[in-house]
Amino acid sequence: MRIGFFDGVREIGGNKILIEENGTGIIFDFGKRFSINNTYFNEYLVGRDWKGVNDYVAMDELPPFKNFYRGKLPLVKEPIDVDIKAVFFSHAHLDHIGLIDFIDDSIDKYMSNYSKEVLSFFIERGIIKRNISNVKIIESPVQIGPFTVSPILIDHDIPGAMAFKIDTGEGTLFYTGDIYFHGRFSERSFSFVEQAKNAHPYILITEGTRFGWGFVTSLTEEQLKEQIINVLEQCGGILFANPYEPHISRIQTFFEVANEKKRNFVVTLPYAFILKHYSDLGDTFAKDILSSAHTFVYKPGRELKDWEKAFDSKFVDAEYVSKNQKNIVMLLDFLSTPELIDIKPERGALYVHSGGEPLAGLDKDNMDILSNWLNLFNIPYFRIHSPGHAAQPDLLRMAKEINPEILLPIHTQIPERFEIVSNNVKILERGIMYDF
Repeated sequence: MRIGFFDGVREIGGNKILIEENGTGIIFDFGKRFSINNTYFNEYLVGRDWKGVNDYVAMDELPPFKNFYRGKLPLVKEPIDVDIKAVFFSHAHLDHIGLIDFIDDSIDKYMSNYSKEVLSFFIERGIIKRNISNVKIIESPVQIGPFTVSPILIDHDIPGAMAFKIDTGEGTLFYTGDIYFHGRFSERSFSFVEQAKNAHPYILITEGTRFGWGFVTSLTEEQLKEQIINVLEQCGGILFANPYEPHISRIQTFFEVANEKKRNFVVTLPYAFILKHYSDLGDTFAKDILSSAHTFVYKPGRELKDWEKAFDSKFVDAEYVSKNQKNIVMLLDFLSTPELIDIKPERGALYVHSGGEPLAGLDKDNMDILSNWLNLFNIPYFRIHSPGHAAQPDLLRMAKEINPEILLPIHTQIPERFEIVSNNVKILERGIMYDF
Protein backbone atom coordinates (compact mmCIF):
# COMPACT_ATOMS: atom_id res chain seq x y z
CA MET A 1 0.00 0.00 0.00
CA ARG A 2 1.16 3.52 -0.78
CA ILE A 3 0.02 6.88 0.60
CA GLY A 4 0.79 10.34 -0.74
CA PHE A 5 -0.09 13.84 0.43
CA PHE A 6 -0.44 16.19 -2.51
CA ASP A 7 -1.22 19.30 -0.48
CA GLY A 8 -1.93 20.15 3.12
CA VAL A 9 1.77 19.53 3.82
CA ARG A 10 3.18 22.05 6.31
CA GLU A 11 0.21 24.24 5.52
CA ILE A 12 -3.37 24.64 6.66
CA GLY A 13 -5.82 23.66 3.95
CA GLY A 14 -5.74 22.08 0.53
CA ASN A 15 -5.88 18.45 1.65
CA LYS A 16 -5.41 15.91 -1.15
CA ILE A 17 -4.66 12.41 0.14
CA LEU A 18 -4.10 9.50 -2.27
CA ILE A 19 -4.16 5.93 -0.96
CA GLU A 20 -3.22 3.22 -3.45
CA GLU A 21 -3.17 -0.57 -3.23
CA ASN A 22 -2.44 -2.92 -6.14
CA GLY A 23 -2.87 -0.09 -8.65
CA THR A 24 -6.30 1.05 -7.38
CA GLY A 25 -6.53 4.44 -5.70
CA ILE A 26 -8.96 6.50 -3.63
CA ILE A 27 -8.59 10.14 -2.69
CA PHE A 28 -9.67 11.93 0.46
CA ASP A 29 -10.54 15.60 -0.04
CA PHE A 30 -9.61 17.81 -2.96
CA GLY A 31 -9.45 21.36 -1.67
CA LYS A 32 -7.98 24.75 -2.42
CA ARG A 33 -4.62 25.73 -1.00
CA PHE A 34 -4.94 29.02 0.84
CA SER A 35 -1.20 29.61 0.77
CA ILE A 36 -0.87 29.79 -3.03
CA ASN A 37 -4.34 30.73 -4.18
CA ASN A 38 -3.02 34.08 -5.41
CA THR A 39 0.49 33.11 -6.45
CA TYR A 40 -0.17 32.52 -10.15
CA PHE A 41 -3.96 32.72 -10.45
CA ASN A 42 -6.83 34.47 -8.71
CA GLU A 43 -10.49 35.21 -9.41
CA TYR A 44 -9.48 37.45 -12.33
CA LEU A 45 -6.47 35.64 -13.80
CA VAL A 46 -7.49 32.02 -14.30
CA GLY A 47 -6.06 29.09 -16.21
CA ARG A 48 -6.80 29.04 -19.91
CA ASP A 49 -10.08 27.20 -20.32
CA TRP A 50 -9.14 25.60 -23.65
CA LYS A 51 -6.10 24.04 -21.96
CA GLY A 52 -8.20 22.15 -19.40
CA VAL A 53 -6.10 21.65 -16.27
CA ASN A 54 -2.83 22.18 -18.16
CA ASP A 55 -1.94 25.54 -16.62
CA TYR A 56 -2.70 24.43 -13.06
CA VAL A 57 -0.70 21.22 -13.36
CA ALA A 58 2.16 23.07 -15.07
CA MET A 59 2.35 25.56 -12.21
CA ASP A 60 2.14 22.78 -9.60
CA GLU A 61 -1.24 23.90 -8.31
CA LEU A 62 -2.80 20.53 -9.18
CA PRO A 63 -1.17 17.09 -8.88
CA PRO A 64 -0.57 15.20 -12.15
CA PHE A 65 -3.12 12.44 -11.63
CA LYS A 66 -3.73 10.38 -14.75
CA ASN A 67 -7.32 9.94 -16.04
CA PHE A 68 -8.66 12.04 -13.20
CA TYR A 69 -9.41 15.50 -14.55
CA ARG A 70 -11.82 16.89 -17.07
CA GLY A 71 -9.93 16.87 -20.33
CA LYS A 72 -6.65 15.19 -21.15
CA LEU A 73 -3.79 15.45 -18.69
CA PRO A 74 -1.05 17.54 -20.32
CA LEU A 75 2.45 16.24 -20.83
CA VAL A 76 3.99 18.87 -18.60
CA LYS A 77 4.57 16.58 -15.62
CA GLU A 78 5.37 12.93 -15.09
CA PRO A 79 1.87 11.53 -14.49
CA ILE A 80 0.94 9.55 -11.41
CA ASP A 81 -0.44 6.41 -13.00
CA VAL A 82 -2.95 5.16 -10.43
CA ASP A 83 -6.47 4.01 -11.27
CA ILE A 84 -8.34 6.47 -9.06
CA LYS A 85 -11.85 5.16 -8.51
CA ALA A 86 -13.41 7.66 -6.09
CA VAL A 87 -12.97 10.79 -4.01
CA PHE A 88 -14.28 11.01 -0.44
CA PHE A 89 -14.92 14.48 0.98
CA SER A 90 -14.70 14.88 4.75
CA HIS A 91 -16.71 18.12 4.71
CA ALA A 92 -17.63 21.07 2.54
CA HIS A 93 -15.12 23.74 3.47
CA LEU A 94 -13.40 25.08 0.38
CA ASP A 95 -9.96 23.92 1.50
CA HIS A 96 -11.36 20.37 1.34
CA ILE A 97 -13.91 20.49 -1.50
CA GLY A 98 -13.05 23.66 -3.43
CA LEU A 99 -11.46 22.00 -6.49
CA ILE A 100 -14.18 19.41 -7.04
CA ASP A 101 -15.11 21.06 -10.34
CA PHE A 102 -11.78 19.99 -11.88
CA ILE A 103 -12.52 16.30 -11.31
CA ASP A 104 -13.82 14.27 -14.27
CA ASP A 105 -17.53 13.52 -14.30
CA SER A 106 -16.83 9.78 -14.40
CA ILE A 107 -15.22 9.75 -10.94
CA ASP A 108 -17.53 8.92 -8.00
CA LYS A 109 -17.62 11.67 -5.38
CA TYR A 110 -18.77 10.66 -1.88
CA MET A 111 -19.90 13.14 0.78
CA SER A 112 -22.56 13.65 3.46
CA ASN A 113 -26.00 14.98 2.60
CA TYR A 114 -25.15 18.26 4.34
CA SER A 115 -21.97 18.62 2.29
CA LYS A 116 -23.97 18.13 -0.88
CA GLU A 117 -26.27 21.02 0.14
CA VAL A 118 -23.31 23.28 0.89
CA LEU A 119 -21.87 22.31 -2.50
CA SER A 120 -25.10 23.52 -4.11
CA PHE A 121 -24.69 26.78 -2.17
CA PHE A 122 -21.19 27.26 -3.61
CA ILE A 123 -22.47 26.55 -7.11
CA GLU A 124 -25.36 29.00 -6.69
CA ARG A 125 -22.94 31.73 -5.59
CA GLY A 126 -20.48 31.01 -8.41
CA ILE A 127 -17.70 29.97 -6.02
CA ILE A 128 -17.63 26.54 -7.67
CA LYS A 129 -18.04 27.14 -11.37
CA ARG A 130 -20.01 24.18 -12.68
CA ASN A 131 -22.58 21.58 -11.71
CA ILE A 132 -20.99 18.42 -10.37
CA SER A 133 -21.82 14.90 -11.56
CA ASN A 134 -21.62 11.57 -9.75
CA VAL A 135 -22.14 12.96 -6.24
CA LYS A 136 -23.09 10.11 -3.92
CA ILE A 137 -24.31 10.37 -0.32
CA ILE A 138 -22.29 8.12 1.98
CA GLU A 139 -24.02 6.89 5.14
CA SER A 140 -22.67 3.34 5.37
CA PRO A 141 -19.50 1.47 4.34
CA VAL A 142 -18.54 1.60 0.66
CA GLN A 143 -16.38 -1.01 -1.07
CA ILE A 144 -13.92 0.40 -3.62
CA GLY A 145 -11.58 -2.30 -4.94
CA PRO A 146 -9.41 -3.42 -1.99
CA PHE A 147 -10.73 -0.65 0.27
CA THR A 148 -13.75 -0.51 2.55
CA VAL A 149 -14.47 3.09 3.51
CA SER A 150 -16.78 3.79 6.46
CA PRO A 151 -17.99 7.33 7.35
CA ILE A 152 -18.00 8.49 10.97
CA LEU A 153 -19.85 11.69 11.89
CA ILE A 154 -17.74 14.14 13.90
CA ASP A 155 -18.16 17.70 15.14
CA HIS A 156 -16.75 20.64 13.20
CA ASP A 157 -17.92 24.17 12.43
CA ILE A 158 -19.96 22.95 9.48
CA PRO A 159 -22.64 20.25 9.59
CA GLY A 160 -22.12 16.87 7.98
CA ALA A 161 -18.39 16.71 8.76
CA MET A 162 -17.03 13.18 8.72
CA ALA A 163 -13.96 11.21 9.62
CA PHE A 164 -13.28 7.97 7.76
CA LYS A 165 -12.27 4.45 8.68
CA ILE A 166 -10.45 2.76 5.78
CA ASP A 167 -9.96 -0.99 5.91
CA THR A 168 -7.13 -2.14 3.64
CA GLY A 169 -5.13 -5.28 3.02
CA GLU A 170 -2.38 -3.87 5.23
CA GLY A 171 -4.56 -2.86 8.17
CA THR A 172 -7.06 -0.26 9.35
CA LEU A 173 -6.56 3.45 8.71
CA PHE A 174 -8.43 6.45 10.12
CA TYR A 175 -8.59 9.96 8.70
CA THR A 176 -9.87 12.64 11.08
CA GLY A 177 -10.83 15.27 8.51
CA ASP A 178 -11.18 18.50 10.51
CA ILE A 179 -12.37 17.93 14.06
CA TYR A 180 -13.17 19.77 17.28
CA PHE A 181 -14.42 18.88 20.74
CA HIS A 182 -16.32 21.95 21.97
CA GLY A 183 -19.29 22.31 19.61
CA ARG A 184 -22.96 21.44 19.98
CA PHE A 185 -22.25 17.87 18.81
CA SER A 186 -18.94 17.26 20.57
CA GLU A 187 -20.07 13.76 21.60
CA ARG A 188 -19.59 12.73 17.96
CA SER A 189 -15.90 13.60 18.09
CA PHE A 190 -15.37 11.83 21.40
CA SER A 191 -17.17 8.78 19.98
CA PHE A 192 -14.83 8.80 16.96
CA VAL A 193 -11.78 8.79 19.24
CA GLU A 194 -13.17 5.85 21.19
CA GLN A 195 -13.94 3.91 18.00
CA ALA A 196 -10.50 4.58 16.53
CA LYS A 197 -8.76 3.65 19.79
CA ASN A 198 -10.63 0.34 20.03
CA ALA A 199 -9.67 -0.55 16.45
CA HIS A 200 -5.91 -0.42 17.25
CA PRO A 201 -5.24 1.23 13.88
CA TYR A 202 -2.26 0.75 11.66
CA ILE A 203 -2.30 4.40 10.54
CA LEU A 204 -3.95 7.59 11.78
CA ILE A 205 -4.00 10.54 9.36
CA THR A 206 -4.83 13.57 11.49
CA GLU A 207 -5.18 17.30 11.18
CA GLY A 208 -3.12 19.58 13.43
CA THR A 209 -4.41 23.01 12.47
CA ARG A 210 -3.97 24.80 15.78
CA PHE A 211 -0.42 23.71 16.53
CA GLY A 212 1.56 26.90 17.01
CA TRP A 213 -1.47 29.06 17.75
CA GLY A 214 -0.91 31.17 20.83
CA PHE A 215 -3.98 30.17 22.81
CA VAL A 216 -5.20 26.79 23.97
CA THR A 217 -8.81 27.37 24.93
CA SER A 218 -11.93 26.93 22.82
CA LEU A 219 -15.20 28.68 23.53
CA THR A 220 -18.50 26.85 23.42
CA GLU A 221 -21.48 28.35 21.62
CA GLU A 222 -22.98 29.22 25.02
CA GLN A 223 -19.85 31.16 25.99
CA LEU A 224 -19.86 32.96 22.64
CA LYS A 225 -23.51 33.88 23.18
CA GLU A 226 -22.68 35.45 26.54
CA GLN A 227 -19.98 37.61 24.94
CA ILE A 228 -22.29 38.68 22.10
CA ILE A 229 -25.05 39.65 24.54
CA ASN A 230 -22.53 41.61 26.62
CA VAL A 231 -21.43 43.85 23.74
CA LEU A 232 -25.01 44.16 22.48
CA GLU A 233 -26.15 45.46 25.86
CA GLN A 234 -23.35 48.02 25.89
CA CYS A 235 -24.15 49.37 22.41
CA GLY A 236 -27.93 48.94 22.30
CA GLY A 237 -28.51 49.38 18.57
CA ILE A 238 -28.92 46.98 15.67
CA LEU A 239 -26.58 44.02 15.81
CA PHE A 240 -25.02 43.10 12.45
CA ALA A 241 -23.22 39.76 12.35
CA ASN A 242 -21.59 37.61 9.70
CA PRO A 243 -21.06 34.00 10.73
CA TYR A 244 -19.97 31.63 7.97
CA GLU A 245 -23.17 30.93 6.06
CA PRO A 246 -23.11 27.09 6.33
CA HIS A 247 -22.26 27.16 10.07
CA ILE A 248 -25.70 26.33 11.44
CA SER A 249 -24.55 26.13 15.08
CA ARG A 250 -23.27 29.72 14.93
CA ILE A 251 -26.43 30.90 13.18
CA GLN A 252 -28.33 29.22 16.00
CA THR A 253 -26.27 31.18 18.52
CA PHE A 254 -27.27 34.52 16.99
CA PHE A 255 -30.88 33.36 16.77
CA GLU A 256 -30.79 32.62 20.50
CA VAL A 257 -29.32 36.07 21.15
CA ALA A 258 -32.25 37.61 19.28
CA ASN A 259 -34.76 35.53 21.23
CA GLU A 260 -33.23 36.29 24.62
CA LYS A 261 -33.15 40.02 23.89
CA LYS A 262 -36.68 39.88 22.41
CA ARG A 263 -35.55 41.04 18.98
CA ASN A 264 -36.51 40.01 15.48
CA PHE A 265 -33.99 37.93 13.55
CA VAL A 266 -33.29 39.11 9.98
CA VAL A 267 -31.07 37.19 7.56
CA THR A 268 -29.85 38.01 4.08
CA LEU A 269 -30.62 35.61 1.24
CA PRO A 270 -27.42 33.48 1.43
CA TYR A 271 -28.32 32.54 5.01
CA ALA A 272 -31.93 31.89 3.97
CA PHE A 273 -30.68 29.61 1.19
CA ILE A 274 -28.65 27.42 3.53
CA LEU A 275 -31.36 27.38 6.21
CA LYS A 276 -33.91 26.21 3.65
CA HIS A 277 -31.63 23.44 2.36
CA TYR A 278 -30.72 22.25 5.86
CA SER A 279 -34.38 22.39 6.87
CA ASP A 280 -35.29 20.18 3.89
CA LEU A 281 -32.83 17.62 5.27
CA GLY A 282 -34.71 17.62 8.57
CA ASP A 283 -32.25 19.76 10.51
CA THR A 284 -34.05 20.78 13.73
CA PHE A 285 -32.07 23.98 14.24
CA ALA A 286 -32.68 25.17 10.68
CA LYS A 287 -36.39 24.33 10.84
CA ASP A 288 -36.86 26.17 14.13
CA ILE A 289 -35.05 29.25 12.91
CA LEU A 290 -36.77 29.48 9.54
CA SER A 291 -40.26 28.75 10.86
CA SER A 292 -40.06 31.20 13.75
CA ALA A 293 -42.57 34.06 13.63
CA HIS A 294 -39.67 36.36 14.57
CA THR A 295 -37.39 35.33 11.67
CA PHE A 296 -37.44 37.43 8.50
CA VAL A 297 -35.51 37.44 5.22
CA TYR A 298 -34.00 40.67 3.96
CA LYS A 299 -35.18 41.54 0.45
CA PRO A 300 -32.67 43.46 -1.66
CA GLY A 301 -33.85 45.99 -4.19
CA ARG A 302 -32.84 43.91 -7.22
CA GLU A 303 -34.94 41.45 -9.21
CA LEU A 304 -35.25 38.14 -7.39
CA LYS A 305 -34.15 34.75 -8.68
CA ASP A 306 -36.74 31.98 -8.78
CA TRP A 307 -35.51 30.24 -5.62
CA GLU A 308 -35.45 33.53 -3.72
CA LYS A 309 -39.17 34.11 -4.35
CA ALA A 310 -39.95 31.18 -2.03
CA PHE A 311 -39.32 33.51 0.93
CA ASP A 312 -41.95 36.04 -0.14
CA SER A 313 -43.99 35.67 3.07
CA LYS A 314 -40.87 36.27 5.16
CA PHE A 315 -39.48 39.32 3.36
CA VAL A 316 -38.68 42.63 4.99
CA ASP A 317 -36.91 45.51 3.22
CA ALA A 318 -34.37 48.17 4.11
CA GLU A 319 -37.07 50.58 5.22
CA TYR A 320 -38.40 48.07 7.76
CA VAL A 321 -34.92 47.34 9.12
CA SER A 322 -34.06 51.04 9.28
CA LYS A 323 -37.21 51.89 11.25
CA ASN A 324 -36.84 49.00 13.71
CA GLN A 325 -33.10 48.98 14.28
CA LYS A 326 -33.06 48.56 18.06
CA ASN A 327 -35.30 45.52 17.78
CA ILE A 328 -33.23 43.57 15.23
CA VAL A 329 -30.34 41.11 15.10
CA MET A 330 -29.31 40.87 11.44
CA LEU A 331 -27.03 38.40 9.70
CA LEU A 332 -25.38 40.43 6.96
CA ASP A 333 -23.11 38.44 4.65
CA PHE A 334 -20.02 40.27 3.41
CA LEU A 335 -21.24 40.71 -0.17
CA SER A 336 -24.38 42.39 1.17
CA THR A 337 -22.41 45.04 3.06
CA PRO A 338 -23.55 47.85 0.69
CA GLU A 339 -27.08 47.38 2.09
CA LEU A 340 -25.83 49.57 4.95
CA ILE A 341 -26.40 52.53 2.64
CA ASP A 342 -30.15 51.90 2.60
CA ILE A 343 -30.45 50.66 6.19
CA LYS A 344 -28.79 53.85 7.53
CA PRO A 345 -27.42 52.46 10.80
CA GLU A 346 -28.02 54.68 13.81
CA ARG A 347 -25.91 55.34 16.88
CA GLY A 348 -25.51 52.14 18.90
CA ALA A 349 -25.19 49.81 15.90
CA LEU A 350 -22.48 47.16 16.24
CA TYR A 351 -20.86 44.53 14.03
CA VAL A 352 -19.84 41.06 15.25
CA HIS A 353 -17.45 39.16 13.00
CA SER A 354 -17.85 35.47 13.80
CA GLY A 355 -16.14 33.30 11.23
CA GLY A 356 -17.70 34.66 8.07
CA GLU A 357 -15.96 36.31 5.14
CA PRO A 358 -13.59 38.00 4.95
CA LEU A 359 -11.36 35.52 6.76
CA ALA A 360 -9.50 37.85 9.07
CA GLY A 361 -6.03 36.37 8.78
CA LEU A 362 -6.17 35.36 5.12
CA ASP A 363 -7.96 38.15 3.31
CA LYS A 364 -6.37 41.46 4.26
CA ASP A 365 -7.71 43.39 1.26
CA ASN A 366 -11.34 42.58 2.00
CA MET A 367 -10.80 43.11 5.72
CA ASP A 368 -9.61 46.62 4.89
CA ILE A 369 -12.73 47.17 2.78
CA LEU A 370 -15.00 45.94 5.58
CA SER A 371 -13.23 48.26 8.02
CA ASN A 372 -13.79 51.19 5.67
CA TRP A 373 -17.53 50.50 5.55
CA LEU A 374 -17.83 50.17 9.31
CA ASN A 375 -15.76 53.29 9.96
CA LEU A 376 -17.88 55.26 7.50
CA PHE A 377 -21.03 54.47 9.51
CA ASN A 378 -19.22 54.64 12.89
CA ILE A 379 -20.07 51.00 13.66
CA PRO A 380 -17.77 49.36 16.25
CA TYR A 381 -16.26 46.04 15.22
CA PHE A 382 -16.09 43.02 17.52
CA ARG A 383 -14.48 39.69 16.64
CA ILE A 384 -16.32 37.09 18.71
CA HIS A 385 -15.37 33.71 17.35
CA SER A 386 -14.05 30.31 18.31
CA PRO A 387 -12.10 28.19 15.80
CA GLY A 388 -13.71 25.06 14.41
CA HIS A 389 -10.59 23.00 15.05
CA ALA A 390 -9.45 21.16 18.14
CA ALA A 391 -7.11 23.05 20.43
CA GLN A 392 -3.53 21.80 20.81
CA PRO A 393 -4.13 19.89 24.09
CA ASP A 394 -7.18 18.18 22.56
CA LEU A 395 -5.23 17.13 19.47
CA LEU A 396 -2.40 15.68 21.55
CA ARG A 397 -4.84 13.88 23.83
CA MET A 398 -6.65 12.42 20.80
CA ALA A 399 -3.42 11.16 19.21
CA LYS A 400 -2.22 9.66 22.48
CA GLU A 401 -5.50 7.86 23.11
CA ILE A 402 -5.82 6.42 19.59
CA ASN A 403 -2.14 5.41 19.67
CA PRO A 404 -1.74 4.22 16.05
CA GLU A 405 1.23 2.23 14.83
CA ILE A 406 1.99 5.15 12.49
CA LEU A 407 0.76 8.74 12.78
CA LEU A 408 0.68 10.92 9.65
CA PRO A 409 0.04 14.64 10.29
CA ILE A 410 -1.61 16.79 7.62
CA HIS A 411 -3.30 20.21 7.59
CA THR A 412 -0.72 21.66 9.98
CA GLN A 413 2.31 23.91 9.85
CA ILE A 414 4.05 22.05 12.67
CA PRO A 415 3.64 18.29 12.08
CA GLU A 416 6.52 17.57 14.49
CA ARG A 417 4.34 18.69 17.40
CA PHE A 418 2.70 15.25 17.50
CA GLU A 419 6.09 13.83 18.55
CA ILE A 420 5.26 15.04 22.07
CA VAL A 421 2.87 12.12 22.47
CA SER A 422 3.99 9.62 19.83
CA ASN A 423 7.25 7.96 18.78
CA ASN A 424 5.64 6.83 15.53
CA VAL A 425 5.16 10.12 13.68
CA LYS A 426 6.10 10.04 10.01
CA ILE A 427 6.15 13.33 8.13
CA LEU A 428 5.41 13.01 4.43
CA GLU A 429 6.81 15.33 1.82
CA ARG A 430 4.40 16.83 -0.67
CA GLY A 431 3.80 14.89 -3.88
CA ILE A 432 5.67 11.68 -2.97
CA MET A 433 4.04 8.25 -2.67
CA TYR A 434 5.31 6.32 0.37
CA ASP A 435 5.15 2.58 0.96
CA PHE A 436 3.41 1.35 4.11
